[in-house]
This record gives sequence, structure tokens and C-alpha cells, in this order.
Amino acid sequence: MVLTGCGHAGVVNIVRHAQRLTAVPAVHALIGGLHLGGPAFEPIIGPTVDALTGMTPGLIVPGHCTGWRAQHALAAAMPDAWVAGSSGSSYRLTAA
Repeated sequence: MVLTGCGHAGVVNIVRHAQRLTAVPAVHALIGGLHLGGPAFEPIIGPTVDALTGMTPGLIVPGHCTGWRAQHALAAAMPDAWVAGSSGSSYRLTAA
């Protein structure tokens, strides 16, 4: 599971770094800000969604700074994994 605050370093970079540090290739869940909101980030939404889709997370809960365009792209690309998050949300994750 990868938990981000505001993914300034790039969410794909963050996940790949976590995979290198832990030697765990699977992404069970990705929760937090993905820092894709605003016009400056629109060109990287598609490649980011493609990369995250390839990582096949079981749960993806993009946070505050993800932006609505990226939220919609993620929801369309991963409808079974994407969940709208908000303050007070809770998730129960189980080991496979």
C-alpha cells in the first residue's frame, strides 16, 4: 500500500520508489493526493493513468490535489479500483 500526501515528486515515481525500497512489486492500494490538478499537469494525466493502470492497484483513492480531470480519467480507466475519497473515509484492506 502506498499512501501519499501531495504527490509532488510524481505519483508514478513515488510508487516505483516504494517498490524498489520494499522489493514488493504489487500495489494493493494507492491512497492520497496525486498532484495532477490544474492546466500545468493536464499533459501528464494520460501517461500517469496509463502507468497506474499497468500497476493494477486493487484500490485507488485519489485525494485533494488530484484534480477533477485526473479523477475522471482514473475512474474511467480503473472503475473497479477507483473510489472517491473524502475526510473521514475508511477502508478495510486484507492480505491476499
